[in-house]
Amino acid sequence: MASTDSPLQPLLIVFARALQAGKVKTRLIPHFGEEGALRLYRFLLTRTIAAACRFPGRVELWLDQPDRELQSLAERNGWSCHRQQGEDLGEKMALALHAGLSQADRVLLVGSDCAVLDQDYFEQALRALNSAPVVFGPSEDGGYVLVGSSRQSLWCRRRFQGVRFGGEHALADSAACFLGERVARLPALWDVDTRDDVLRAQSCGLLPVIQGALE
Repeated sequence: MASTDSPLQPLLIVFARALQAGKVKTRLIPHFGEEGALRLYRFLLTRTIAAACRFPGRVELWLDQPDRELQSLAERNGWSCHRQQGEDLGEKMALALHAGLSQADRVLLVGSDCAVLDQDYFEQALRALNSAPVVFGPSEDGGYVLVGSSRQSLWCRRRFQGVRFGGEHALADSAACFLGERVARLPALWDVDTRDDVLRAQSCGLLPVIQGALE
């Protein structure tokens, strides 16, 4: 009798922070204030969620701490909601990818800082994983907006040990953690971390002008 097992769907993991003023987009606070930075983060997260809704597979929302509003948002979209585990960003991503690959053949992980993620970019990443076990979506500042994998055994908790996150070395350091493995790279995008990034996003119509911004 033929098997009735359905093929595993790809999985998108969205990392997000709880919606707390003073705790999100902290590099923007000197320019926009705590509430302004939170408002900008909400718009960025809204754009990420909209892109995730068009992902050709399942989606999970992973939070740094419990947030009732975001948990309800996940439920409304039919997504499961999880708590990020690990001591730092590298551990959190590695553990999430390891968990995801126990239930999916290809897993992508994104944050909530890139205003230009879309379905086409996700599909490019999934195609890249057909021939490489790891894929990165670079950002113009030397970091990355996406990481994905098709091989669970690569993802021990200390995979990204020593990576200098949050700066221009993040992508190079992360890719160097996979010596001997084929690593695919997508076209570079840009994320929103600085005041200039906000102005760029506003000029493209991707973010609203925040009233009362600090000079």
